Amino acid sequence: MAAEFCDIKGGETIAIWGCGPVGQFAIKTAFLLGAERVIAIDTLPERLALARESGAETRDFMAEDIYERVMEFTRGRGADACIDAVGIEPETMASADSMLDRIKVATFMGTDRPHVLRQAIHCCRNFGVVSIVGVYGGFLDKIPFGSAINRGLTFRMAQTPVQHYMPRLLTLIEDGAIDPGFVITHTASLEEGPDLYKTFRAKEDGCIKVVMKPRGGRDGTGHPEEAPS
Repeated sequence: MAAEFCDIKGGETIAIWGCGPVGQFAIKTAFLLGAERVIAIDTLPERLALARESGAETRDFMAEDIYERVMEFTRGRGADACIDAVGIEPETMASADSMLDRIKVATFMGTDRPHVLRQAIHCCRNFGVVSIVGVYGGFLDKIPFGSAINRGLTFRMAQTPVQHYMPRLLTLIEDGAIDPGFVITHTASLEEGPDLYKTFRAKEDGCIKVVMKPRGGRDGTGHPEEAPS
């Protein structure tokens, strides 16, 4: 849905913030829909590596100025569409406004940390699309809406209606266009779930996506065993 919101016709440059499971699938889908270039933005090496395997050009937001890099990539034009696959959850303080967001949340002066959304707006070209699938929980502060209006940006956002997309996704999987298993880094039983959630939350052990089985574990190939029917 995140990529579909971008109205990709073919040949576009799409910038994606967040290379977790949602961002990884957005990268794959953007290419499937015809994007020429995808710029994937994160800071975790394992996530950036997985994005590169999908063909994206990666940028580490802790190591460089993302706005400058996007402008450099697009010769000052900006990305045709920007996908915010982060939302309320950014933990790393990568800029002055992200630090201010954190202070506001800690002192109950704000509910969200929307610096990724601000950056996506700034990096989008005139009359481009900002696609928002990262979840926000409350009132957002200091959003450059005047810039968005003056440059004619379109905002598209929603919680994904899974049942709407499932038939199309299953067809893509059956046709071999995409294998969603590429994003799974850990398999476990339900009993191991709490500990693995802590691992995922702390972004440790290269953990990107976990699959759990009620009576699972690993089979000889490292894949989860099928639970008995």
